[in-house]
Amino acid sequence: MSSFEWILLGLLLFEFLLRCALEIHDARAFQRKPDSFALARILPIVNDIFPPESNFSKWNENDGAFVKAHEKAHAELHHEMVRKFFWASSLVCIALLLGAIGIPFHLNLLGLLFLFHLIFNFAKILFHFICFAQEYEADSVAAKRLQKGVSKRAIANLMASEFPRTRLFAYVYRTHPTARMRDAALNRSKAH
Repeated sequence: MSSFEWILLGLLLFEFLLRCALEIHDARAFQRKPDSFALARILPIVNDIFPPESNFSKWNENDGAFVKAHEKAHAELHHEMVRKFFWASSLVCIALLLGAIGIPFHLNLLGLLFLFHLIFNFAKILFHFICFAQEYEADSVAAKRLQKGVSKRAIANLMASEFPRTRLFAYVYRTHPTARMRDAALNRSKAH
């Protein structure tokens, strides 16, 4: 293995240690054991093949008005198009980076796989920031269109049914913010 491949291997080990620390932090924050998906989340490359976002938030069926208004806001604001554009441009950039780094360093297939994983995970976290901003925006638009209290009740129901996660965990693994994060963002938007 070349020295650059050893560096990539070191970065994968560092990522593994960071993910272990995140799992421990999340478990301690809510005083519970890590869930059954923790192993899939902490193993590099495995977490690319098996997306580790577990315990999706589930809306209560009584919250239909808020959910419909939220999804309508997504459609009107063209959020799906923005997400697809982000991934298309990210994949082009990743391919260019793989070529720009892989060719001069003569990376073999394994080295390219390690490099792809590291770049892909960085792009995925950026994607989560975009998704979170879109979710907050759709929540805000939905709340403005509905009667007072409907959105608050829907978010409270979501909080009651959601598996608790920290903010950091959500940014690393989830495409949707936690219900607590959504509630705080909704409160901030109403304050302005």
